[in-house]
Amino acid sequence: MRSVYGLLSVIVLLVLTWYLFVRDFEFKVTFVAKTLPGDIIETIRIWNRAQSNSEILEVDSVFSLKQLLVKSNRTYIYNWRFNMLNDTTTNVMIQITEPANVLSNKLLVPFSTPSIELDARSVSAEFYNILREHLEITKVKIEGEFDLPATFCACTTIETSQIDKANGMMKNFEWITSFISQFGLAAEGPPLLKLISWNNNLGELKYDFCFPVIKRDSLPKVEQITYKEIGPLKALKATYHGNYITSDRAWYYLIYHAKTHGYKIKGLPIEYFFNNPNLGSNAKEWRADIYLPIEN
Repeated sequence: MRSVYGLLSVIVLLVLTWYLFVRDFEFKVTFVAKTLPGDIIETIRIWNRAQSNSEILEVDSVFSLKQLLVKSNRTYIYNWRFNMLNDTTTNVMIQITEPANVLSNKLLVPFSTPSIELDARSVSAEFYNILREHLEITKVKIEGEFDLPATFCACTTIETSQIDKANGMMKNFEWITSFISQFGLAAEGPPLLKLISWNNNLGELKYDFCFPVIKRDSLPKVEQITYKEIGPLKALKATYHGNYITSDRAWYYLIYHAKTHGYKIKGLPIEYFFNNPNLGSNAKEWRADIYLPIEN
């Protein structure tokens, strides 16, 4: 009997040692979201901008995100972990630590409701509601394989953060359309965005914002305009409805679909926009067709 008590004492001591000195968080929150990890990460990035003294410290592809967040004059580190449960559902776990009060929090959490727990519940509830509202007004539908024809375009190259993608287009929309009108170019289709580079971990983009025009022998030369032919190419197609600020969510769905259905990705996404945000229509009704190039 004495040996059993001794073994139990060792186990308890090991568990306490792990809990107090090894486990790298004091509190955690979990919830399930009906979307992909990439969508959640980009929503965190947008929501993070509205927080005071908050910063995204690190993003590991679509598996985790590390955030510094100040709440009630306390500084926390939120480690977000994402685990896909199925094609459209993700389990989200937030492991939270307060570097200035690690030991005291670990002693208080099992027996009381310290600030770290109160703040964590408040923050996670706020974010969950924002994510839910976002999902209610956006929709992505995978359409399958598509042969995208060649399109001749007048383009300008833009570099922005991923969440500023739509702002980059809006800032350049008026002067490009004025350029097309001024030189009598004939528009031929909706404006489009073609990614040149995409750093998902840093949330940074470089892309061509283009307007399809009819090609002619003599084309005006302007410093910020280049002429490019996009396509023809084989692609997976998705239809997106919602604000163009978040049309990049379709990229994640297309990439996931490609990887889980045996397609070999050949390039970065291309977006075609069918609504003009300047006209003030309901963003829920805006449509974009998104294409992910694949090998034939």
